[in-house]
Amino acid sequence: MQAQLKDKTKEFLKIAIPAILESLVSVIITTIDTKMISVLGKPAISAVSFTSQPKLIFFSIFFALGTTVTIFVAQANGKKDAKEGNYFFHTILKITLFLSVVLGILLWLLAEPIMMLCNRQADTLGMSVSFFRIVSGFLIFQAVSTVLNAALRGIGKTKVTLVSNIAMGLVDILFNYLLIEGHLGFPRLEVRGDAIATVFGTVAACLVSVIAILKQSDFLSFRGFFRNRILSNREGLKAIGSKAGNIIFENFFTRIGFLLSSIIVSMLSSDETAVYSVAMILLNYSFAFGDGIQSAVVALTGRSYGAKDLTSFKQFTKIANMIAIVCSVMLSVVYISTAYPYYGAFFSDQASIMDGARSSVIASALTIVQIVRIVQIGVMRGMGEVKDPRRLATVCVLLLNPLCSYLLTFPAGFGVWGIWQGSVISQGCWLALSLILCRKHMKRLNEKGVV
Repeated sequence: MQAQLKDKTKEFLKIAIPAILESLVSVIITTIDTKMISVLGKPAISAVSFTSQPKLIFFSIFFALGTTVTIFVAQANGKKDAKEGNYFFHTILKITLFLSVVLGILLWLLAEPIMMLCNRQADTLGMSVSFFRIVSGFLIFQAVSTVLNAALRGIGKTKVTLVSNIAMGLVDILFNYLLIEGHLGFPRLEVRGDAIATVFGTVAACLVSVIAILKQSDFLSFRGFFRNRILSNREGLKAIGSKAGNIIFENFFTRIGFLLSSIIVSMLSSDETAVYSVAMILLNYSFAFGDGIQSAVVALTGRSYGAKDLTSFKQFTKIANMIAIVCSVMLSVVYISTAYPYYGAFFSDQASIMDGARSSVIASALTIVQIVRIVQIGVMRGMGEVKDPRRLATVCVLLLNPLCSYLLTFPAGFGVWGIWQGSVISQGCWLALSLILCRKHMKRLNEKGVV
């Protein structure tokens, strides 16, 4: 039994480590982006940070489609049914292409009114509009890359998606260097240069993913992509709608909640929001670990669910929880012990560095809560349960987090620290409810022998 658990742990880490590295690459790019844009001052840092949540709200559609394709491909892989896996892969990719073109055009045209809603700082609004228009207008490349990488994760090929993200990062950093300040004869485009570099990076990532499926995948294929009509399998389309719809609502409500919190932050000074934005990068690192572990959870528990293997399902769940706790504690120690040099890399004034160090203590506590909670959501998704995660996101992020943040920031007078306190309350409730519901679904599987 111990030897079997050891083998399962190796199998889990084989998927989880590349997935974590893949997610980390994205956060590292964000960190370097922020550092490179910091030469333009705190207003530039704040301006770019305010574009994140509105972009992620609209992009939640493609995150949901990516999660959906991972679930279906993983379950089809467990059944050794490549035809079924490729039907879902092709259908979801077609939906992604159509929606990304339509949404990209709309966001390009509506960039200014969207950012006027999301950014209340007059000195940063223009930069926010420029960045948001360029990045969102060309989101097709990131959308397609997201779905391709998610499909590859469904069959355990996370190394390809890691290479894809590394390619994105290298291209992004290169053009940041060339375009933000104008080096080697390139024009000085400042924030617009950062946005253009981001788009070029997503193009590189998309190309890597396409080439990988063309040359390396032994399960997924583009063959029959144009022959298979979306409406040819109404039951399959209904299944996609059911899964993706719930995940879209979950992601949408989550991002709306984060957007409301971001709007509350934008009511503070650009000095405060700059420090807060840099502190939030730490939680992005935490999320990268949680997201990577969740990728392995969904792929392996989904495969076990499809193969009706309850023993493996339980073992992978236990392994995921153990790894989540170890990683979150290690990250928390790192955040606290490196706080002063970390914030010193972005700010020169002692007051900002001290505020950042205090923020790191809260971010460390949130890290443990966040990673463990993400794993519970992954386990539920692996067994095909998507409604409860949506309900949790609605209650904790859309309602509880903005309400607590606003009340603690303004009426209670805690300022930016009220935002942090609101996060602690909402994330704590989210974790507690996730643990309860995940245990309920596991108990149901045991009683009914579904798996």
